[in-house]
Amino acid sequence: MKETHEYLMPDYYPAFACKMGACRTACCEGWPITFSLEDYYHLMGEECSPQMRRRLDSALRIKLQPTPEAYAEISPRYDGSCPMRLEDGRCALHAEMGEGALSYVCRLYPRGVRTADGYECSCANSCEAVLELLFTRDEPIEFIRRELTFDVPKAAARSFFFETLGRGQEIRLWLIRQMQNQTLPMPQRLMAMGHALWALDEALYTRDEAQVDRLLRGRRRMMPLQPQELTQGHLDFGLKIARGMIELLDERSESIRAYGEAALAYFGSSFTRYAVARAHFETLVPKWEIWFEHMLVNHMFFSQFPFQDRPVSLKDEFIALSAVYALLRFLGIGWMQDKEDISAFVDVAAAVFRLVDHTAFDRYAANMMKEVGCGDWERVHDLVSL
Repeated sequence: MKETHEYLMPDYYPAFACKMGACRTACCEGWPITFSLEDYYHLMGEECSPQMRRRLDSALRIKLQPTPEAYAEISPRYDGSCPMRLEDGRCALHAEMGEGALSYVCRLYPRGVRTADGYECSCANSCEAVLELLFTRDEPIEFIRRELTFDVPKAAARSFFFETLGRGQEIRLWLIRQMQNQTLPMPQRLMAMGHALWALDEALYTRDEAQVDRLLRGRRRMMPLQPQELTQGHLDFGLKIARGMIELLDERSESIRAYGEAALAYFGSSFTRYAVARAHFETLVPKWEIWFEHMLVNHMFFSQFPFQDRPVSLKDEFIALSAVYALLRFLGIGWMQDKEDISAFVDVAAAVFRLVDHTAFDRYAANMMKEVGCGDWERVHDLVSL
């Protein structure tokens, strides 16, 4: 049933528009599309052409371990493409039967609607149209409230509880403002936000409401780590960590396989090549820090950072966010080393967020970072400073 509520959203949200068949990489590419029990039986009861029925009979399957929220799925073909996608890029199901025949995932994507802890909506960075919209602006993302009408299923109960002292949304927006402090270079900004998060973690653990209030009102000064002069040792370490992380992820993700293999092959063990590629990237994308700010802020809001519903500590959530930043940076620099079209960076960034948004990446990212030797504060600083 459709319901109208006032939602908190990023200010770009009303301007978002799907590119339809014009996307270079379709949102359904490489991922199974799930149907709830309700959506599945609704679709099975709809009239359609014999051609569509044959498509559905071969593509739509009940999951091995079905749940009411994920009962059936359309599995991608061997090449990762969706069997319902037409040659012009449109969805055959949508084209013939209308929006009502789509699963909840397809009806909303890339929009994310959350109703459990207050009404919020935003768009995922895994959609190239969202990134292209974000990259047209220089000013920080602001958050606005608008009335919207959605037909969304009942939100699943949280399985993991974070102590927020009833100020979860306020805390999240406070952390986002740390990320938007454009007086600091991006690496120091990220570390300052991490410093704020670690101070908050201690205050929440002890339920120190006065300390939480001082932090949120800016009455406790946050001292970020100062920029450091990178030595060859720092750079060797950073390249080692990036290489280890990319190799681990390359084994798990089709989304970034080509980008990871290209970056590893180009960098090798040469810092000179990395330095040349980094200079090329920052010349081609002179506003890269603003772009990274927008991507990280949008991801933080979309994922409800740092209170995602999983058994990960707030400190590990910071390490995971640092892994997202490092992955974007290294894959972007490695892939763009011989490119001149910034749409190529949009493609690699969207691929990173298809991995991050569509898998349990954030759940295992901190352990992955620790596995490759980057689990403490100083090492994370070394990594994000490259």
